[in-house]
Amino acid sequence: MGEGSNKRSRLDKLFNVLGVLLAAVALVYLARSFHQGLTRAGSLSALLSFKPWLFAASMALLMVHMCLAALSWMMVSGIVGCPVSYGQAFAIHFLTQVGKYVPGKVWAAVGKVGLTRTLGLSATKASHAMVLESLFIVSGSMIVALPLVPVAADHLGMGRVLSLVAVSVTAGALVLTAHPTAFRRTLRFVGRITGKTLSCEDPGFFNVVRLLPIYLLVFLTQGLAFVLLAWSFGTDLPLYPGMFVFPMAMVIGFIVVFAPGGLGVREVTLSWLVALSAPTVGPGQAELLSIAARLWITLVEALAFGIAVFLWGGGRPWRIVMGRGQNTSRPSTAT
Repeated sequence: MGEGSNKRSRLDKLFNVLGVLLAAVALVYLARSFHQGLTRAGSLSALLSFKPWLFAASMALLMVHMCLAALSWMMVSGIVGCPVSYGQAFAIHFLTQVGKYVPGKVWAAVGKVGLTRTLGLSATKASHAMVLESLFIVSGSMIVALPLVPVAADHLGMGRVLSLVAVSVTAGALVLTAHPTAFRRTLRFVGRITGKTLSCEDPGFFNVVRLLPIYLLVFLTQGLAFVLLAWSFGTDLPLYPGMFVFPMAMVIGFIVVFAPGGLGVREVTLSWLVALSAPTVGPGQAELLSIAARLWITLVEALAFGIAVFLWGGGRPWRIVMGRGQNTSRPSTAT
């Protein structure tokens, strides 16, 4: 048992180092590309034409996306028999978002289970909800990004139909993984990684699949908000396929678990997809927009975090998020 724990600890450290290195390399590449674009453009003012009202609209729509994300956590928790109110779901979801910037993305999941336990609810069921959420985040964002696949395939010299079928099959397979028989195997795999025994009750496959529309709505609002952000910076990003650019970049950043919060990986992917979707984009504009998008979403996440602290009662839940003790404060039951 001790030897297994030491092995996992060494692997965790290796993944953390790989994550930091990957993020650093991606950020260096992005910075170099942006500098080259800035040099060609001549000045920063030549890269953008800022429109405050469009920026405010993008922030408002992104906040709608955040509220829908909290709703998705409330729904997935309820389906597995771990019911929480909307206020509790919002608090749990956004108090634990800080954990995604730790390489490996495990701290956000650990935090969600930890905060759910303080409500007197089952840690096993919370773990079930956490794994289901991860499956739907990946499959939902992939489905939303499907219209962008043929465009990317053409640019990469790949077959359009083959690429579309491959992504569709992958997204469909992930949804089917939520079937109880397949999901138990998924839990066993996650259990081996985390060193814990995870089990679940069968909530009914139809009930689980009903979660998919809310996750699609989560990513569609996110994509539309990003288009408004692009317009606010003077980037001529078309609504179609521009609305699918950010969800695709998000899922790639999410899948690359080594990079903390997808840092660097998401920005490089986003700048490439923006340039792909908007051929008229000027030098350095795509890189500037990808950097702005990171600050943009982080700002709204910080706002959501502040609201979550208020809903939780102003205690110190980040101790639980990072696995450093128990929070004795009572969470708000605001809905």
